[in-house]
Parts: sequence; structure tokens; C-alpha cells
Amino acid sequence: MRTMLFIILLASLAFLRASLLPSAIVQDKDDEADHQALREFKTLFEKAASENSLELMKPHLHEPFSVVTYTDREFSDFEKFKARWQKTRDEIVGNGSYKVTLLPERSEIYGDIAVAHGDSENVLITGAGNEYHFTSHWTAVFRKVDGQWKIVRVHSSLDPFGNPMVVGEVWRKVTQVGVGAGVGGLILGGLVAYLLLRRRGRATPAATTPANS
Repeated sequence: MRTMLFIILLASLAFLRASLLPSAIVQDKDDEADHQALREFKTLFEKAASENSLELMKPHLHEPFSVVTYTDREFSDFEKFKARWQKTRDEIVGNGSYKVTLLPERSEIYGDIAVAHGDSENVLITGAGNEYHFTSHWTAVFRKVDGQWKIVRVHSSLDPFGNPMVVGEVWRKVTQVGVGAGVGGLILGGLVAYLLLRRRGRATPAATTPANS
């Protein structure tokens, strides 16, 4: 009797496994398809940022969407974000170049919501020829709408103290201030010496007048 029950139990488990296996395979295929679709955003963003063509991202933005840049500015309007991006790029890069390479970790998918995150390697060459290499961190939230993943929110950040651009700029300012202070000290010292000599020159005749008379 126990043997019969054991056989029935095994048969039931086998039937249940056979019933669930096709759906599990389909689910795995769907998940991999979603991961592949999310990976395509890597190439898209690298091209948009490196070639200064943010318009490439516009069709893939969710409505509403928001972005927080590494300068701690938040935008929910694409045109304002694009204008600010261009202004910052003109100020820092000028006629130089900028290239970004994303290093994403595996995305986390929760139904129609996906969270992508990772690091990035950045190479910036200014118009003056100064070259900077730095890393940054980013997070992107997506939502699937009508079968397509849309960008809901993006956040990027970097270490301000380890940023070679900031360090280089601070060093240039310190150097300028140091040189300016040195030149200012020489000028001030020369001016003081001149005034003392002039005062002494005026005081000497006044001291010898009684003797001459």
C-alpha cells in the first residue's frame, strides 16, 4: 500500500513538473529578451553622450521622466535638460571631445519596472588639450509601456574630491592666487620701500637747516 502511494506521489510530482516546465521556459525567455532590450540602451546612451546627440534619447523617455545630473541639477523637461547639457559641455569641453563607456551590472526586473545601475568610464579632452579620466556612478529606472522599455528616471554622481577636473581647476586657482600674491607682495614691498626712502629724503634737509644757519 505504501509502495503504491509512493508511486502515485512520484507520478503526481512528475506531472506537475511537466506542466510547469514549459511556462518556466517561456518566462526565462521573456526575461532574457527584456535584459537584451535593456542592454541596447547602453550603446544608445554612449552614442548620444559621446557624439553630443541627446535627441537620440528623446523617443525612449517615459512621460513623465526626470534626470539628476552629476552637477546636482534635476530636470523633468527634456529641452531644458538638453540646453543645460549643451551649456555645460561648451563650458568644459569646448571644441574638445568627450567619451563615456557604461559598465552596467545585471538589471533587476520587477514586472513592468526595471532598475539598471553600474559605473562609467569617462574621457574628457578640453579645447586647450587638457585630458581627464574619471569614473562616475549611475542608476536608471525603466517602465515597460506597450511592450517597450521607457526611461522613467536617471541619476548620476561622481566623487567631487577625486574628480581630476575639479582637482586640476583648484590647483590652477591656487597657483594663480599664489603667483598673484607673490607679484602683489613685490609691488607692495617696492611701494613701501619707495615711500620710506622718499620720506627719509625729505627728513634729512630739515634736520641740517639749523647747522647751516
